[in-house]
Amino acid sequence: MNSKVFVFIVSLVLSVVITGCSDNSVRSDTSEKKTLSEISSNADPESISDSAEDLQVKSVVDISLYVDKREILIGEDDSEVVFLAKDIVGSHKVELINADTGSSGGEMLDNGDFSGSGDEIKGDAGYSIRFKVDDTFPSDPEVSEDMTYHYYARYMDGDIEHRSETVDIFVCERFSDKELASMDTVDSQIESLLDDEEYKMLDTEGRKEKVINLLKEFEKQGLVDKGSILSSDDIVSYSVGGMSSGIMVKPFDDRMN
Repeated sequence: MNSKVFVFIVSLVLSVVITGCSDNSVRSDTSEKKTLSEISSNADPESISDSAEDLQVKSVVDISLYVDKREILIGEDDSEVVFLAKDIVGSHKVELINADTGSSGGEMLDNGDFSGSGDEIKGDAGYSIRFKVDDTFPSDPEVSEDMTYHYYARYMDGDIEHRSETVDIFVCERFSDKELASMDTVDSQIESLLDDEEYKMLDTEGRKEKVINLLKEFEKQGLVDKGSILSSDDIVSYSVGGMSSGIMVKPFDDRMN
């Protein structure tokens, strides 16, 4: 065989072999990628969702929560509230939770220490806590402010949260700082008028006139509610911040007759 022909045949065979290997390599890689893509696209979304749900805490509402007060008047009522959680099976760490922030207000105890925890009977499956509700939030002296807080009791048993319904505590100012200041001003000046010797010498009509004139001046200044001044035979009434008051103008001696 001619040497040139032999070299050509060998070169052709090598070319076919090399080309074939190259094609197999590409097909293998493509096939593998396709398989991975199919696995991803065929994944069951529900099975993924179910797995996520299994990791979430399950919540059961099976606790009863009681309070000794639901409304607090700032400056008049103690802001301490006693919470009592009942219907708790077994011994658990029971907590009071602020539903607005998710923070714990403290552990509720079944220890019979009424002065400390608020719990009356030890071991009765009733868990209590004495909790100070924030009543320091008012910041606007012009208006009376209020706030509603939401709390619930809960304990964990494994991955199950046992909890109560939410209990609301309403905290409010009966009067704004401005209204309280107005009351103080009106009260002190009326007291001064009633103690005045000249006023004491007047008859009922004279006293009534003095009191009404003073109250009308207060009304102009915004200290007394507009349109609230009323008079009868013996009494002149008015209101500040919606709170009514009355002044007896009939002399004491006349009232005795």
